[in-house]
Amino acid sequence: LLAAARWAAPADRFLSSAAFLTAVVVAVAVIGVNTRFRHAHTASLEERAVRLERERDQRARLAVAEERGRIAREMHDIVTHNLSVMVALADAAVFAQRYSPERAEVAMRQISGTGRQALTDMRRSLGVLRADEPDASRHPAPGLAQLEPLAAQMRATGLSVRLDLEGDVTVVPVAAQLTVYRLVQEALTNTFKHTPAGTRAAVRVRCGGEAVAVEVVDDGPVARIPDPS
Repeated sequence: LLAAARWAAPADRFLSSAAFLTAVVVAVAVIGVNTRFRHAHTASLEERAVRLERERDQRARLAVAEERGRIAREMHDIVTHNLSVMVALADAAVFAQRYSPERAEVAMRQISGTGRQALTDMRRSLGVLRADEPDASRHPAPGLAQLEPLAAQMRATGLSVRLDLEGDVTVVPVAAQLTVYRLVQEALTNTFKHTPAGTRAAVRVRCGGEAVAVEVVDDGPVARIPDPS
């Protein structure tokens, strides 16, 4: 307004000059505010991209840690169970080779079969780390159908095992079947390792529509837990 009053030569041009100058000021102000908002929006998008990238890396690290833990647990179950069975069969073969060579030969064949099965399980478990590993697809993960061979394997070591499998096995997902198999395997391995000879174990698996119940019991002596005090 002051500029229009000072430099508008004819008095009747004051309003037009004031309107023009006001429009210029408003346009500059709008452009400045718009530029500020655009810069703020760009900074917000960059910050969000950085945050999402950080979260993605964190999820990737957690996924890797979880997969490593899963493989470690799988390898522990495979190695502990199969080595325990192989040691027991080897002891039985050594004991029987003098008095019953036929039984010693059977035990040695069972040791060989157990070792090959352990190698197959290890290749399948570690096959996810190699894209060119065919054993993971050729040998599916053990499930409920392999519980009877597992029980037969434990019987060969001298552990009496009774298996009761109830319900429709086909409704249980593959991942759940593997979990049940490993639970039974670990329980029978612990029974074999920590109970005296002559112990009997019973495995009962009930497959329902929404859940699978697993029960593994043995008649071995109750372990005494030392008093922490």
